[in-house]
Amino acid sequence: MTDARRPGTPGRGPGGGRSLKTAAEALAALRFLGAAEDGVTAEALGAELGKSTATARYLLNTLCQEGFAVRDRQTGRVRLQEAPPWGGAWGDAEAPQDLTRYELPERLSDAVTELYWRTRQRTYLARWEDEDATVIVDARGHQGLARIPDLAERIPLASAHALAVTKALIASSGTHAAALRERSRLEAFTGTTITSTPAIELELERVRRRGYAVDREEYAEGFCCIGAPIFAPDGRVAASIAISTPATRFEAHAEELTGAVRDVASTATRGWLESEPVTGDLPPPRPADPVPPGH
Repeated sequence: MTDARRPGTPGRGPGGGRSLKTAAEALAALRFLGAAEDGVTAEALGAELGKSTATARYLLNTLCQEGFAVRDRQTGRVRLQEAPPWGGAWGDAEAPQDLTRYELPERLSDAVTELYWRTRQRTYLARWEDEDATVIVDARGHQGLARIPDLAERIPLASAHALAVTKALIASSGTHAAALRERSRLEAFTGTTITSTPAIELELERVRRRGYAVDREEYAEGFCCIGAPIFAPDGRVAASIAISTPATRFEAHAEELTGAVRDVASTATRGWLESEPVTGDLPPPRPADPVPPGH
C-alpha cells in the first residue's frame, strides 16, 4: 500500500486540463447516447453530465454536425448514428474487447489515495483478472474503519452482481453481462441482493446510463458501495474505483460520496490519457450494450 499523502489538485494538467475535460464530457455524452436506444434530450444529457441544458444542447448539436449523432425531426431526441463518421462499425464485434486486461499505471494508486482522503471511507481499485473473476489490486483504509465481511481480494463472477466495484466493470462488458444472464441462479447474499435476470439487466443499463454503480446492502448488511469505471486511453473500461461505507453514512451523504467517486474516476481517466496519448485518430468508446427488448 502506498503512502496515503494527500495528492495535488485533481484534473489540472500542465496545460490547465480544460481541453481534456471537454473531451471527457464528449466521450461521456457518446456513452450516454450509446446506452439510449430511443435517443436523449438535452435536458436528460445535462442532468447526466451535471451541465446546463444549453450546454448539453450545444454538445448534442456538435455531435450531430460532426456525424456522430443524428436528431429525430419528429421527437427532437438525439441518438447515436448507425455507424461512426470514419466508416465501419462501432467497435469490432469479433474482437474480444471485453476481456482486455490492462497494465494499470502507477498513477491510479494516487487516485485511490485521493478518493480515500476525500471520503475517509475504505477505497478499492479493481480490474478483470480473467473471464471468471475481478481482482482488487489496491485499497486504502485506516485502523478501526469497518470492513465488508468476507470480501476477498479475488471476487468471483458468482458474486459480481452484488458489489458496485464489479457492477461498474460488468456494465461495459457484453461477455460478462451475458455470463450473468446465463447463470441459473444469482446468489442472494442479503435481502436486497438483485437475483433475477431482468432485474440485473436493468441494473446494468442504469449503471451505463449514470456512469456509476451502487449496491445498497446487497453483499453485506450494513454496508453500501459506490463504484465508477476508469477508461484506458483507447476508450475501453480498464478498471473500477469504489468505496464501501456504512449504510447509515450512505443514507446521509449519498450525493456527496457519489460525486467524489465519479470525480476521482473521471480525473484518473483524464490523467491516464494525458500521460499516454494515443497517436492518430482515436474513435470514441464502443457504445454500451443495450438492454434486451422487453426488459
